[in-house]
Formats: sequence, structure tokens, C-alpha cells
Amino acid sequence: MKNRLKKQDIFILILSIILLLFINIIENNKKLVKDPWYDEKYEAAKLMEQCLKEIREEKLRRGIEIDLEYDKNDTGIIGVEFNGITTTLGSLEAKRTSANPNFAAVIVHLMKQGGLKAGDKIAVNFSSSFPALNIAVLSASEVLKLEPVIISSIGSSTWGGNNLEFTYLDMEEHLYNKGLISHKSVAFSIGGAKDIGKDMNEKDVKPIVERLKKSGKEFILEEDLNKNIQIRYEIYSRDQQEIRCFVNVGGNLVSFGETADIAHTPPGLITNQRFKPTDNTGLVQLFNSKNIPVIHLLNVLELAHSYGLKIDPSSPFKLGEGNIYYTYKYPTNLIILVVVLTLICLIIFRKRTRVPYD
Repeated sequence: MKNRLKKQDIFILILSIILLLFINIIENNKKLVKDPWYDEKYEAAKLMEQCLKEIREEKLRRGIEIDLEYDKNDTGIIGVEFNGITTTLGSLEAKRTSANPNFAAVIVHLMKQGGLKAGDKIAVNFSSSFPALNIAVLSASEVLKLEPVIISSIGSSTWGGNNLEFTYLDMEEHLYNKGLISHKSVAFSIGGAKDIGKDMNEKDVKPIVERLKKSGKEFILEEDLNKNIQIRYEIYSRDQQEIRCFVNVGGNLVSFGETADIAHTPPGLITNQRFKPTDNTGLVQLFNSKNIPVIHLLNVLELAHSYGLKIDPSSPFKLGEGNIYYTYKYPTNLIILVVVLTLICLIIFRKRTRVPYD
């Protein structure tokens, strides 16, 4: 014998259909509005644009060729393929995508999500593989009035900050001297294998190290990973101010240590993972284990896709482009009305919607 539909079943079915119709109406009436942090995001992107322009002009002043075959948008932030300070293979597509000044807006978004406010101290680890992302972090920190303590490494993957005469750290120093940024790296290492450049050309590395030492930066040369991490942590912690966030750009050895954690850690603000430090882990796991927010920036294409930024475009970037600047505003009054009416209906027909149990 077939089961007949009961009145309460019909009621639930009708109510479900009505709710689906209302959901469709609500979705069709949402509006795209400026993000609450729009002004800070745009200001950071504008500063990054100025920094990239200054780096490009300085490269030309120094007689460094901008190869338009590889740097097709003439940004000046794309390095060379191979030389004595190149460590690993990198994606040219990712390097060109990272040259988008709107990435500074993404960093502002992540920093705001991490709860940072003016005056907060942040610890920063830069490799030279993504000089544009490094500058994005500096630009965001400048606009949000943060206090970054920065340690960088010389080594770079292909197409990164690996011009021998104008490395990422030289770029940073130049921007600082020009007054575009008010913070720069306080210490540096060679990077590469064991963080001491075992896979790099000593003849190319040595003059860069000497040049950076003269600029007053502390030189970290320590092959033992645990000691290396401890040295860096002590530099980050020299004053009494609490570290509110750790920012990692790139994949140098000290970022994740000698582990595979980097392979399954998505880019962005790390909130739903908890790492346990071991003898093989790096700075990301260390700060994460102390319940300090970590912003990890490496998979550029995934980041760009997540925030609506163009991937490897063949046209110049425009400030203010991307979903990162906007959010959807839903008709709040309509949502409240639907919820209230639904509750009223359920209360009125509560006896019919309950399922009796023996």
C-alpha cells in the first residue's frame, strides 16, 4: 500500500519551495559595493605602483636591460633566468602576475583579517624570489602604519630578484633611500641550499654580501637549521613589543624548514592549521605554534584567482581592479522578513511539523 502524503509533509514542501524562491530573489537583489577597507587597499596599491615605477627607472639608470620578451608589460621587476644567485626553477607566469600593484590590496586584506592595527609589530621573512610581493608587503605595512622587522635572503628562483647588480635587497635599499618606504631589512642571509648558498656561485655572492654589509645589515651565516631559526627569532624579538603577525614571502629554507608542510599549506592567512615545531621545521611552524597569525605568500596564481586579479595579462595593470576591492551587500531587511515569517509559520504549525516518536 502506498504511503500518502500527510498535511505536515505538504506544508514542509510548500515552505521549502517558498524559501527557495526567496533565496533566488535575495541573490538577484544583492549589490556590489566598495569593501570597508577600500581606501587603505587602494592607497597601498598606489604606493606599490610608485615603488615599481621607481625600480624600473633605477634599472634603466644603471644600464640594466629590461627584456620585453620575458617582461612583456615592461614592469622592470622581472629578473633573469639563470645566474650565480639563482636557486631553483620559478614560474615566469607567476612572476609576471605578481607584478600587479593590486597585490598590495590583497596584503592589506589579509593583514586586516589577521586583526592588525596601527603600531603593531610584525615579523617578516623575505626570499628574493618574488620581489614584487615583498614590495606589496612593504606597501601594505606602510599604509597600515605597522612596524615590520624584516629579514631577507639573497637567493632567488628564476625570473625573481636575481639581477647581480640590482638584487631585491638593493631594490629595497633604493626605495628606502628615496623615502618611499620607511622600513627595510635589518638582517640578511645568502639563502639557497642550507641558507648558506651551497648551490650558488661564490664569486657572484661575495660582492653582494659585502655590499649589503656596508649598508648596515646584519649578516646571518649559519648552516644548522635550528641555530639559524633561533638567531632570526632573537632578531625579531629584540625589543619588548609583542609580535602580532608573521609574514612569509617565498619558499626559502627557513620558511618551512626541511619539511613537506609547504606543499600542502595554501597561501593566505593561516587560521585552520596547527603545526608542531620539530628539529626540521621553520619559522612558519614556530610562529603558528605560538598562536601568532601567519600570512604565507607563495602560490601567486592561486592568490590571484582567489581575489579576482588577472593572471599573466598582456596589458598594463590598472589600480582598483579585482574582487579584492568590492564586496556584496545583501538586502538585509528582506532577509530578516523571510526569517521572521518562516519562524512564525513553524510556530503556528509546530504540531504538524513535529514527528512523533514512541
